[in-house]
Amino acid sequence: MMSNLLDNRYRVTSVLGSGGFGETYLAEDTKMPSNRRCVIKQLKPVADNPQMYELLQQRFHREAAVLETLGEENRYIPKLYANFTENGLFYLVQEWIDGLTLTATIERSGKWNEDAVRQLMISILQTLIYVHDRGIIHRDIKPDNIILRSGEPVLIDFGAVKETLNVSTIRSSAQQAHSIVIGTPGFMASEQAAGRPFFASDLYSLALTAIFALTGKYPQELGTDPQTGEVLWQSHVVNISATLKSIFAKVLQFDPRDRYSSAREMLDALQQNQIRQNAPKQVPISPALSNMQTVAVTPRGYTPPFTPQQSIPAQPPDHSVYVYQSQQNPQKKILGQIVATVIVGGAIGAAIALGVVISQNGGIVALWNKFSPFNRPVAKVPFYFLADSAYKDKESAGFRVEKLKSLGYKDAGMFWIPDYPNLGNNQFQQVYTSQFKDLDSCIVKLQEHLKYIDDAYCAYASLDAKASSQRFTGSDLSSSSSPSPSPTPTKSPTATPSPTRPSPEQAVRDYYSLINDRQLQNAWRNLTPKFQRDRAGGYKSFTDWWGTVSQVSVNDVRIVESKENSAIIDMDLTYLKGKAVFPETLRMSLVWDESSKQWQINETQRR
Repeated sequence: MMSNLLDNRYRVTSVLGSGGFGETYLAEDTKMPSNRRCVIKQLKPVADNPQMYELLQQRFHREAAVLETLGEENRYIPKLYANFTENGLFYLVQEWIDGLTLTATIERSGKWNEDAVRQLMISILQTLIYVHDRGIIHRDIKPDNIILRSGEPVLIDFGAVKETLNVSTIRSSAQQAHSIVIGTPGFMASEQAAGRPFFASDLYSLALTAIFALTGKYPQELGTDPQTGEVLWQSHVVNISATLKSIFAKVLQFDPRDRYSSAREMLDALQQNQIRQNAPKQVPISPALSNMQTVAVTPRGYTPPFTPQQSIPAQPPDHSVYVYQSQQNPQKKILGQIVATVIVGGAIGAAIALGVVISQNGGIVALWNKFSPFNRPVAKVPFYFLADSAYKDKESAGFRVEKLKSLGYKDAGMFWIPDYPNLGNNQFQQVYTSQFKDLDSCIVKLQEHLKYIDDAYCAYASLDAKASSQRFTGSDLSSSSSPSPSPTPTKSPTATPSPTRPSPEQAVRDYYSLINDRQLQNAWRNLTPKFQRDRAGGYKSFTDWWGTVSQVSVNDVRIVESKENSAIIDMDLTYLKGKAVFPETLRMSLVWDESSKQWQINETQRR
């Protein structure tokens, strides 16, 4: 282990790995107040003269700039903090991803089921679409290069920089004997092993990574057909759908021209197959409903293309049945969705739970599966809850409920906000992690959930419109000397601001919390008069735009400049629009408004 500081700044604490290209260290940044942990990759250039070394150095800095852009624009790729050269070696300083690799997760917890593997592939494919659209091939996708941070897969160790350090890659073809091969034997496609990677080579490696998650077996353990050169995976992968098998069969073709042409095409195939599997079917219903012959049964829909937070091993299927109730108009009858899950295992069976169907005269006949503990009427009673998110449509809210259950929140659910008038009349489905008997109990769980959702909060849902919501946020938690709330109701977004000036970072988070709670009028007041005037279309365009966003997540906030009455902040955001996710980095300037005792947004600029 090194005793001196690298670049007179980074203290190496351990060696994470070593190989032909150099070594990888875990280090501390001594020039940051927190001694921030980071990963340092030491790279050894292959150069045979000073002129070639200088050329390699230029290419190294150019490729490092590409990595910087990737990490800044996509939260599922590590950020690049710095790059430097020292003693003839090249160094990259990258974000430390706190989590287990996919390899370690499988070894520790066991193989994954098909649903978890599908989510993994969907998430990685979304990242690959972003990467491939920029002309970059990862070249080394494997379980060791996927780290699960809070369950979300982060793709590490891009191979492009390594290739730039090989002198043969910048010689003419007449001079070049062999190109350096980037990748890992077994997970590499044949064309990549020959030094000619394609975008389809990354898809090949991803499929073998998925098979590892399903089976716990490395490619070398699967065997290869000596005639065709194709991996013999079929006999090792059991209890998966025919559609997933067909996707593996296509993407693992020996010839890259026979595979999917792009990550987007493979993602479409995965999602279309899920839709096809979940297409409405016709099944007979109870003879008691003589006025109806059949009813459409809709299995729980596919998870939308949102990065999965599922790092759990294979488990028995979750047979939870949800009857989502839209009650925007109290005079309307409730239309339930019917959910059925078909279970394929050692033997084939089906568990069909009939939901609520509409009779010809508009009345409702409820057929509850008495064996399902989840199928019970929801009584409208006051309760405390830990708020996770809110959605305009019940389908998106239902997807989020399922995601929370996969994270271990078994009591997650949802309700229609106007049913509890003390919370306001926002026309949204409120998703919560669980319900509580008192606010103190909720606050204990709030501390845990803030690592997933920055703007989570505790609140009281009451049938009394005059009752306080007793809203308690993460900022209240950090400013309290103890986790217990004060006897007086905690502040809501419309309450009188505290005399203590909030930090600009917290002001930004509070602003987007208002957006997620659909308190757009209050959010509009967080803009300076100048910003309001400069916005084309004024308040209407503001509300129209935010109406297209189901949820906005604040992933990171960084102070660029801070003065007594002004601040400049960079932040990483993710917008959820329908079933699509859009990342964005904004630079925001804020000014302190003494009359309202709050930070106001004066300008925003895309980065």
